[in-house]
Amino acid sequence: MPQKTNLNINPYYDDFDKDSNFYRVLFKPGYPVQARELTTLQSILQNQIESFGSHIFKEGSMVIPGGITYDRNYDAVKLNPQHFGLDLTLYLDKLVGKKIIGAESGVTASVKKVIYPPELAIEYPTIYVKYSNSNSDFQSAPFSDGETLILDNAVTYGNTTLQIGDSFASCIDLNATDTASAVSVSSGVYFIRGTFVNVQTNTIVLDPYSNSSSYRVGFNISEELISPGDDPSLYDNARGYSNYSAPGADRLKISTTLFLFVNPLAIIISFFATSKNFSFHSGKSSSIWVNHAISIFLLFCLKAR
Repeated sequence: MPQKTNLNINPYYDDFDKDSNFYRVLFKPGYPVQARELTTLQSILQNQIESFGSHIFKEGSMVIPGGITYDRNYDAVKLNPQHFGLDLTLYLDKLVGKKIIGAESGVTASVKKVIYPPELAIEYPTIYVKYSNSNSDFQSAPFSDGETLILDNAVTYGNTTLQIGDSFASCIDLNATDTASAVSVSSGVYFIRGTFVNVQTNTIVLDPYSNSSSYRVGFNISEELISPGDDPSLYDNARGYSNYSAPGADRLKISTTLFLFVNPLAIIISFFATSKNFSFHSGKSSSIWVNHAISIFLLFCLKAR
């Protein structure tokens, strides 16, 4: 399945057509090079890559392993929105990968993910952690309701640094902890829309405070046209020459993010279920093989007939 972005528009004019059977762009002295020809040259090569890749791989095949994991013990901690008058959104996301300690319980944990309201319809800022110690029954000991949390690693935001031992947040007073579930994908390469796409490490929370829900998880595919105004690295970096810092060519960017498919009566456009599309039912996972991807992201609820 080829890319969905139409490049046969102003200012690209990429009129490549595989049915024309053109396999070379033959430049000649004395004739100006057209921008269209440079873009078409890439399309010819991309079509060859897509043809070969489609013969070897199914759409969505994992080419370089980027393992998919399901964690049904993704511990959630609900926090008060402010600490000593400071909004937690100023620095909370800087804690990902850091260790924290419960000031009263002595429980230690490492922060894996941060979610702010109103995402996932949550009411309080929530951190997801992995506890480092356990109780006498060899079970994770969670933070206590209303407990103050302190840093075990220094954190810097803006011009301010929170030192080891500084408090940064407090748990809400009632039902501060829950067990959630999450799906993660490690970095790897997948065959998507005729292209070998690099997929970054990503985690999606299935349910903010429960691990017994049923979902399907896959990739939402995004195609974007990036200009130098969007990405300063596209300005010419040939320092010392007259064209230094001049705007360069645009880029076509393909990126993926994990996406949660909840409604079974929905049309999913641009949801791609990877060749291994994972379904999660009441905390159990099963793999289902899917061989397709569908274009632009949108959901439409269907009426039952």
